[in-house]
Amino acid sequence: MYGFIRQENIALPGIVQSYRYENNAMVVAQIEETIFKGLSAQMMGVELPAANILDYEEYMRAFDCHFLLFVWKEQEEDRLYFFSDTKRLRALEFLDYLIPEFGLVKGKATGAGGRISSAILKVKISGMELDSSMEYFLKMSDSYHKDCVCIDAGTYGEEHEEDIRKLKKYRKKRIPWAVVRTTDIVKRGEHIRIRSLENESGITLAADSDIYIMIGCRGEVYDMKRIKFEQTYDETEESVDIFKQMLDFLPEAEIADTGEFISLDEIAHLCYPKPDSGIYAKKLGKRTKIFPAGGSEEYYLGRPGDYMAVRFEDFQDIYVVQREIFRQTYEEDFS
Repeated sequence: MYGFIRQENIALPGIVQSYRYENNAMVVAQIEETIFKGLSAQMMGVELPAANILDYEEYMRAFDCHFLLFVWKEQEEDRLYFFSDTKRLRALEFLDYLIPEFGLVKGKATGAGGRISSAILKVKISGMELDSSMEYFLKMSDSYHKDCVCIDAGTYGEEHEEDIRKLKKYRKKRIPWAVVRTTDIVKRGEHIRIRSLENESGITLAADSDIYIMIGCRGEVYDMKRIKFEQTYDETEESVDIFKQMLDFLPEAEIADTGEFISLDEIAHLCYPKPDSGIYAKKLGKRTKIFPAGGSEEYYLGRPGDYMAVRFEDFQDIYVVQREIFRQTYEEDFS
């Protein structure tokens, strides 16, 4: 069913039934109430007796999988937990795909939980002409893997240079951005976490004098190397006035070791795009994950209508710009 094979004779505590995806190391498993409630308590930080602690990593090893989706039905809700042991598929993003808009999802890159009204899910299932919630979760899991385009920036930039040069050219409008040196937040080598619109579960960075954090006017926050910044922007000593330049958000960074949050607008300075800085870009027709060159498992997530951007100076520097941000910050270059 949708690329999944039902597994027989699974002798794992609390597993009612399980399905293995034949084209990917993924398992979807229906679990018993006691297992789900124990897992829920753990995810919320509740201390439990050792006998009641569920080690999901042990289940992943037993299933020999990289991605594990637990599902359980309460009286009025369907509940989910998803775990991933690789950054190439973020748990929070995957659950957001399974129950978009009509469900509640919360979590991080490695583990996330979701809940949805069973009545709403039943309407969705009926509209898709499916028979059960399990069939819905199997179909949506299969769709994620089949419908999502994955691009490795390093390889793509080398193999599609001619195609890239045929794309429309754009340049950034002369509007202010903000920049913060990571070493202005913490000492060199210490770690900070930032969240972006293309990576809602966030990335962890080690502070370095060569690593900057860029802040846009719609809430986009991302890291940039110093040499790329100097090629692309003119820095100023102007402080950020959120009432004039940054109306849509109050950006923060989390210090990984302490959990303390630092408001970036208080230490940021304005910068402006250089006139000759530009990109090639095209609108995305499918959900797209772009993995930066250099072997990182982190990825930019683009949805239909967003834009894939490629810098003029480096065809391996490929990233995603959300559609509204693109319209606000870029203009077509007719030169």
